[in-house]
Amino acid sequence: MANFRVIWKHEVGQANQIAKILLDNKKVGISWKLLIPPLYLYNFYKFRKDLLFSSKNFLFTKKLAFNAAKNIFQGKQRPWEIRQIEIKTKEILDKEKKGLYTEKIRHKQLNEIELLIDYYLELMNTDQSKYAEMIKAIYPSKGNYLSILHHLQKLEEEVIQAAIISMRKGIKKERREWFDKVRATTKKVRLAEIDKIYSSS
Repeated sequence: MANFRVIWKHEVGQANQIAKILLDNKKVGISWKLLIPPLYLYNFYKFRKDLLFSSKNFLFTKKLAFNAAKNIFQGKQRPWEIRQIEIKTKEILDKEKKGLYTEKIRHKQLNEIELLIDYYLELMNTDQSKYAEMIKAIYPSKGNYLSILHHLQKLEEEVIQAAIISMRKGIKKERREWFDKVRATTKKVRLAEIDKIYSSS
């Protein structure tokens, strides 16, 4: 039986870890602001809000792919699930008025989602109860796992590139700097996790 909770808990945990690193410079520490509690509370609230928003953004395609994979695993047809994702993302695009989400981004995300669905289905089809054991059951060697992550990273970078080019909000240079930071942080977190998984073999 697939352990859906373990898989999704891992994805949420990793997204939170990446978001915390990226927003570290905004983190509220012990300072003179403690002397003015409302200001401290406001800054703390804003940090928490930014953290939640960033985590949700990192999980957007993963959530769509995970739910589709779960439904496919339970017997639903893949073309139907893909069509539901296309409809949902088109609805988001149609409502978008701020230039944050574009057709180019959506198109690249659909490619990423296809790979993620395959990845989640592989995890769901293992008989392991721990995430690290699921990974090792599918990818016996570190090199095998690095290969699939490299493919995923390439698709993620295509989404990022589409965002840099097509987003109408903010300055292009600032967008590039931010996405470069996202890419580097994601890679660092994943590599650290891989080392941890395969060092326990």
